[in-house]
Amino acid sequence: MFGLFVAAAMTAFAQSPLLKTAEREVKSGKYDAAMEILNQAMSDPETAKMAQTWALAGKANIDFYDAEWINLQMKKDADKKKMATALVEGINDYIKVLPLDTVVDAKGKVKTKYSKEAIKAVKDNYNNLNNAAIFLWEEKDYMGAYDAWGMYLDLPSNPILGSNAPAAPADSVMSDIAFNRALAAWQADSLALSLASFEKAINLGYDKSQVFDYAINQAAQLGDNEKVFELAERAYKAFPDANPVYLQLMINGRIEKGKYEEAAAMLDEAIAGNPENKQLSQLYNVKGTLFDAQKNNDEALKCYEKAVELDGNNALAQSNMGRAICNQAYAINEDAQTKSNDEYQDIRVNQINPLFQKAADHLERALEIDPDNSREAIIYLRNIYYNLGDEANLKRIESM
Repeated sequence: MFGLFVAAAMTAFAQSPLLKTAEREVKSGKYDAAMEILNQAMSDPETAKMAQTWALAGKANIDFYDAEWINLQMKKDADKKKMATALVEGINDYIKVLPLDTVVDAKGKVKTKYSKEAIKAVKDNYNNLNNAAIFLWEEKDYMGAYDAWGMYLDLPSNPILGSNAPAAPADSVMSDIAFNRALAAWQADSLALSLASFEKAINLGYDKSQVFDYAINQAAQLGDNEKVFELAERAYKAFPDANPVYLQLMINGRIEKGKYEEAAAMLDEAIAGNPENKQLSQLYNVKGTLFDAQKNNDEALKCYEKAVELDGNNALAQSNMGRAICNQAYAINEDAQTKSNDEYQDIRVNQINPLFQKAADHLERALEIDPDNSREAIIYLRNIYYNLGDEANLKRIESM
């Protein structure tokens, strides 16, 4: 039985004619010819199980990368995308060698033939993966860059390599790599992958608040409000003074869950901290939205007025104030429906229309400050100018 096993093992690891030809092409530096043959070997059920197949592919790919790298250093033409892709594939090839590289000799002794070469190649080329990712980014192969940076992040903990894995760089380096990887996935419109990589950068200690801004953006685009609120909590804890939107999102999360008292306590604590006027304006604006959520239009309006008083360039507060005043006009108009025609006209002229005009002033100011985020202001202005019979402004707003 043992003799049969050894014979089978020896047969499995015997060199095939296909691999002999591939080996000659690799040694001659004929990369394309070698890879054409090796691609056949990789797809063949027999040779795909041989460590030699993957060792030759690894060597061919990394030799090509090295040759092109020399060309770059000598200011010669080099195919950056092809060389970078070859490096990534070469490391992958060598990793595939390790679980296959078991040879049993006639005495039953287990040996490895290619593992030492594979481990050395992986370690020697580990840091080159960052260069490869940058090349792929420059060539706009964003998913290629994503994969290369991913390999850089994962190799130190690869279980196949075990104690032979390259040493992991400092977390500060790895967090930068994870951040770059997230940007690559974003460029490739893979939002879920991008969000996961931004979170990895956060977990590794990325020390700039923009990582939270981008992650929140991705979560919002994916419609994952729970993740938005979770990230806002973490961002506010890490960078309490960086972006008032973090607090606003935290409040929104509590409003969505009906935790109004908790939201109010957070706001009052933040306001009591006496931040600068711009941030205080943002806080009062958020407090206004809290009252809005509780259908308390009067208190909401007071908060928006305070927000605008503190910072007239707070576009969101201007828009919210205009909306709140417009809603006052709507409420008065609804109550006046039971009045006589003369009474209604008096209320219309002396109460409703002035409120519409006041609301329009704030909404127009919001539109002026931040035209790129003015959808709500435009919707309200259209209704206001329709109600006021202001055809010129109605046409202008409708054209937007």
